[in-house]
Amino acid sequence: MKKGSNEPGRAGHGGVIDLEAYSAPSDVRLTAMEKYLGYLVRSLDSRINASFLRALGDEDITPARFTALSIIAAHPGVRQVDIARVLDIARPAAMKVVSRLVDLGLVEMHLIPSDKRIGALALTEKGHAKLAKYEAAVEAHEDRICSRLTKAERTSFIGLLRKMLDT
Repeated sequence: MKKGSNEPGRAGHGGVIDLEAYSAPSDVRLTAMEKYLGYLVRSLDSRINASFLRALGDEDITPARFTALSIIAAHPGVRQVDIARVLDIARPAAMKVVSRLVDLGLVEMHLIPSDKRIGALALTEKGHAKLAKYEAAVEAHEDRICSRLTKAERTSFIGLLRKMLDT
């Protein structure tokens, strides 16, 4: 007799598994999870990240690097600590993101004479050109992700996400 069952050859709470005639379930689904917002958002996030990497992976640009590049473009002189705060990542992680962008020739770091520990970040000429290319690729990637939504649904969905993130 197996643990969790009163019948010989059966297992699991209430004897739900017949060990003698066992075969693994052939169609495993997570439909029970589809009522949970967290599960659906995480699943969508996973798909979006995979699609993003297919769109820009050859460029060695991750979502975090793209976001940091966009922040630096919009705010010349921004510091690594600001990148960490906005991306909600640890300072060492932000340092790695920025260092990779510097290595790729997309960003320059300029030390501030009054405090040599602080680096003001700016895009290089190459960074500006590449960012325009990346933005076009990201827009195309997002169009693919949202292809099943009407324009109104997409606008509404983005509005709802923003509303939830503002809480």
